[in-house]
Amino acid sequence: MKENLKNFTLLYAEDDIEIQKEMLEYFKSYFREVYTAEDGKEALTLYKEHKPDVCILDIYMPRLSGLELTQLIREKDFQTKIVLMTAHSKDSIMLEAINKDVNYYIIKPTSLQKIKEMLEKIATDLYRNSEKLVKLDEAIYFNLTSKKLYNQNIEIKLSKKERDLLELFIKNLDKATSIEEIMACCWSDFYSNVSIESVKSLVSNLRKKLPKESVSNVYGVGYMLKKK
Repeated sequence: MKENLKNFTLLYAEDDIEIQKEMLEYFKSYFREVYTAEDGKEALTLYKEHKPDVCILDIYMPRLSGLELTQLIREKDFQTKIVLMTAHSKDSIMLEAINKDVNYYIIKPTSLQKIKEMLEKIATDLYRNSEKLVKLDEAIYFNLTSKKLYNQNIEIKLSKKERDLLELFIKNLDKATSIEEIMACCWSDFYSNVSIESVKSLVSNLRKKLPKESVSNVYGVGYMLKKK
């Protein structure tokens, strides 16, 4: 299970410094990178800067609560897994957390066993979701299910032809895609209407939305998409 989390990042926000220190090394053994915050405002800044895959947030924090931070994250981001931790088990708070699309809820004090069980569930969710995502670099990925492109979890709008071309490039990932393949995929009537310049223009427009230098020219053939 640890191996499934090694490619992912965590934002851990806890205002109790002793608890934070105690849990930090534990979380570092699971995640590729762990960012820590002592209050909600600092956590929001770190979230915007790093776009972590998982957020574990204390529900009662200075300056911005875990619920308030969750609401801000969920305005645009439904991919990041969010865990709220609290010393209280009021039904009203739990209901509010559920309504804000919190993935998990843990009552403090808790045990390492319960934390481990929660991380196992998150690892399973992330692993399943990652099978549907094609990461082009650390920030940019394409969702094969929704057929949408994202940069740090914010959607990058694609035209139909750009989307068709990107899907074709992904199908041929690290392999050359010919001009003829692009014509056939993106223009149903390419024999009579499409030109080489139209293909070049389409590729150029898509390149602007992908990681720099991820699409290269293949002399005498066409183009190739490579992951960073």
